[in-house]
Amino acid sequence: MNAYKHRREIILLGLPPVTPEVKGMWHKGYPVHKGETESSINFATLYAHKKGIVPDQDLLRREWLNFVGTLLQAGFHLHIIPFPEELNRPDSLYHDAVFIRDGGLIFRGIWIKSRFSVKDRIFEGEFHSRLIESKLGKTVVTLPEGAFLEGGDVNYLETRQGSYYFGGLSRSNRQGHDFVREIIRPDNYILIESEGYHLDTVFTPVVTADNRLAAVILAADGIKPASMARIRKLGIQVIKVSAQDSSGLDDQLGDYAVNALLAPGIMVNSSLFKTPGVEETLKKLGIERYIAPLTSFKYAGGSVHCLTNEIY
Repeated sequence: MNAYKHRREIILLGLPPVTPEVKGMWHKGYPVHKGETESSINFATLYAHKKGIVPDQDLLRREWLNFVGTLLQAGFHLHIIPFPEELNRPDSLYHDAVFIRDGGLIFRGIWIKSRFSVKDRIFEGEFHSRLIESKLGKTVVTLPEGAFLEGGDVNYLETRQGSYYFGGLSRSNRQGHDFVREIIRPDNYILIESEGYHLDTVFTPVVTADNRLAAVILAADGIKPASMARIRKLGIQVIKVSAQDSSGLDDQLGDYAVNALLAPGIMVNSSLFKTPGVEETLKKLGIERYIAPLTSFKYAGGSVHCLTNEIY
């Protein structure tokens, strides 16, 4: 058995209950959110809005239950926290609170609370923090004024080569990442400018069973040249994928395969990579693959990584 298989504890937010007033997640359609920059628009929600897509609630719940089962099969220990009642009301539907990744990150005894650049999502950060504080006993740490940080822009790893902090600069800013850097003190600190509205829509690391950072998978067309140069300086394999494995391009919505949850020797995402050669490369690296389709969630621009958050 993979020696690192049970070292990851994961938080999930349960789905909101269906009520007479609220008929389920995104039952009036997917909200369109944009952060501080033009490139931070959520392409998936814009696509769903234009197409008039509303999720089938039965399918959404089946996909979520299958997703939970897949995480258990992959060896993750899950903490499923009830959806906050305050966000499941008719006057409070313009959020994506089920994506608990975005609300912040846990490091040892603290929860570093996100400051959302998307104004409609600010309340999510407040309620996530209360839940983490009450259910897990973590101390909430707030960012200083002028600092923005959303958890989807952070990928933090502790490996046998040292720790790595990858930070996206789309809906988060340098002040936000620098604040976290002072707390975590990673061995490697890499900030990345990208066209994705969160870093996890264009980028994922790959960690082998012996807990070694062996590669990164990225949608190269969405990452600025200077950031690509910083990534290449790490001396690890760079696996490029097409826009289809990210958020898509023009009028074609992507599959968000790059939005993956990983542990040593394990990768969980919502679909196989369509880019030729990627799955073969992962197999050569000894990565166990687990797939949980999340069609209903990709129209909100989120997938496996968005729905989960690690306890370090």
